[in-house]
Amino acid sequence: MEPWSNIELSPNDHEVKGIDNLEINLGEIPENVRQIRELITGFEVCHFKYRKHIQYILKSIHHLKPNKIHKEIGSTHIRHGANTWEKENSGRSLKGLQYIQALKCWLSVNAEILNKVPIDQELNRHVLDWLGHEDPEKIRLVCLLIARMTWDWKSYEKYRTGHEGDQLEFQVCRMDICHYNFPGNMDLMIRAIGQLKPVQDFEGCGSCTPKTKLIVEKKIVEINRMLESVSKEEMDADQRTRSWLLSCLAKTLKEQAGSAIPVHIINETNRT
Repeated sequence: MEPWSNIELSPNDHEVKGIDNLEINLGEIPENVRQIRELITGFEVCHFKYRKHIQYILKSIHHLKPNKIHKEIGSTHIRHGANTWEKENSGRSLKGLQYIQALKCWLSVNAEILNKVPIDQELNRHVLDWLGHEDPEKIRLVCLLIARMTWDWKSYEKYRTGHEGDQLEFQVCRMDICHYNFPGNMDLMIRAIGQLKPVQDFEGCGSCTPKTKLIVEKKIVEINRMLESVSKEEMDADQRTRSWLLSCLAKTLKEQAGSAIPVHIINETNRT
């Protein structure tokens, strides 16, 4: 997992350069610290549990011990199969599987793998009505949507055209059950496929609401204060590691929320 893969950066981002220099000065990164960095790389501000995830990461940084293991996060996501809904308490996995069940019904695909998922007859009727008559482009987009929701990347690449101007396809590619606007987004997307018209002002994966931005910016200010405070002291190895991880988190929050708040980067070469 590339450390900055969850944010978009310009090649000469001075904050990233400063943070990467902090990492270089740390030397070899131990496994427990590497796992915390992975939690930061896996963070998404559009996740419906983003506030809890920030707290997990901050606690991990404080104790220098990962509160969670990144690869274990999302163990009840529907990408892991049709029985995930039985282990998940938010209802999202069940709802996601019911949407897939309805989509496969429209495709007339044998959905035996979902035979243990309780059928939502009302949802099935809505989906069939929203999609309407079969059409090659609709079929492609529905198959792409199913692949994206289940993280079936082989099928995902098969059904993508990759055309930059295909806004509807781009929106389908930004769908997931963990987004804050699920299941509302699924209703919007299925209707859009039925009409073969993209959704206006679509908020898919990677989006951030104004309210979320304010919450995240308060957290960036809080982290900056912590960094400014520790930068005035003589730091031991653990404090230097925590400062680097806090900077990584603040930069990730800043870019994902589209904030202009500068991240405080400790410049050890200028410290007295």
